[in-house]
Amino acid sequence: MGSRVTLIDVARHAGVSRTTASYVITGTGRVSTATRERVLASIDTLGYVYNEGAASLRRKGRTIGVIVPNIDRPFFGEVLIGVESTFTDSGYMSLMVSTRDQLDQQARLLRMLREHQVAALAIIPATGSDRDLVNAIHSWDVPTVFLSRYIAGSTEPYVGSDEVRGGYLAADHLVRAHRCRSISYIGGPELGVARIDRLHGVRRAIAESGTGVSLVDVTSESTVEAGLRAGHALSRGELPDGVICHNDSIAMGVARALYEQGRAGATRIIGYDDVAAAQASVPSLTSVATNGRLLGETAAQALLAVISGAEPTVRSHLTEPRLVVRESCGDHIEDRSPS
Repeated sequence: MGSRVTLIDVARHAGVSRTTASYVITGTGRVSTATRERVLASIDTLGYVYNEGAASLRRKGRTIGVIVPNIDRPFFGEVLIGVESTFTDSGYMSLMVSTRDQLDQQARLLRMLREHQVAALAIIPATGSDRDLVNAIHSWDVPTVFLSRYIAGSTEPYVGSDEVRGGYLAADHLVRAHRCRSISYIGGPELGVARIDRLHGVRRAIAESGTGVSLVDVTSESTVEAGLRAGHALSRGELPDGVICHNDSIAMGVARALYEQGRAGATRIIGYDDVAAAQASVPSLTSVATNGRLLGETAAQALLAVISGAEPTVRSHLTEPRLVVRESCGDHIEDRSPS
């Protein structure tokens, strides 16, 4: 089978410019009847087939829409570095917008990006997003990948970390390595799919241990300030043996609050995402590493593969998290005593 006939081949055969040949095919521009007939004859002779899908992507230019909930959150910042650097290296510009984790703002921004005719879309959906978001994107018909958060019940292309596994790793470490018998999970929105999945992993690890560990579940915003409030609330009573925080910002806030109350090191603390600041905090933070930058790079590469024609559809990818153990979950005096 010979190589595919291109528009340039048609132009050369007809003795016209590529632009003129394009005008004939798309029905635009001013072309004489004789020239139009000559180009159409060349198309028939060469067997040229117009690729409407590829042309549509080219018309949308080299801008890709990126929607995130909160640009100021450390994890999302690391994801954006991966997304932006990958698109930039490939000659595309990222148009980044923030929903502030609000559904109405997300709907407005989606309409704006559609008006800008971006070539593709990477989206970390706002908490509570449902099939309405999926349907809106389907009506747009643009290559899309959901990043870090997915839509429950949906099979849309998704790039993220295995959240169930991450929650399991955190709880399993507290129960098996430190014999914790009371654990608190702190932070995150009640309806957040990541929180739901992580708690599923936590409960599975507790059940498999067969030790009757108690679990307290506390929702909150995912900020340092929320962690400070949670830490001060914990310090007013009997502390749990271990604390799993929805992200590293909350964990740092909890640790700071306990320090202010003179109870630093009184419980083991595990964060989530292992952002750059986790290693530099005091104490250095044990965390479930999800590699936000790699997630961003992977999502961007999946979209670029479709735009370039290398892949027919956007591919999903689920990464394996790992537990990074540091000082906030280190041995306590009772752990070093003879059993």
